[in-house]
Amino acid sequence: MEWFERLAEKRILEAQREGAFDDLPGSGRPLPRDRFARLNPELRMAARVLANSGYAPEEVSLLKELAAARQQLGAARTAEERERLIREYSLAELRLNLALERHRRFFG
Repeated sequence: MEWFERLAEKRILEAQREGAFDDLPGSGRPLPRDRFARLNPELRMAARVLANSGYAPEEVSLLKELAAARQQLGAARTAEERERLIREYSLAELRLNLALERHRRFFG
């Protein structure tokens, strides 16, 4: 694979001399923080592909569900409704905690 690396390096240097990298968006600024840096290298690329394709982890939808349940709970009018919403909120919170634990075990 060494020949491929040399070829790539040669083409990069040629493009640099020709000014292909001048005035790129973000030029002169630090690179954005890699949100996948803590993942194992084997999982990092898969996580990037999923994120770039719009996939959101289960935790994101559960957080949205919790926020909606919290809002509904604040608008509850009767004791029965409030009790039902507390149960729903507790169940959503439990599902979130389980998902976060699975995430921690898988991604370390």
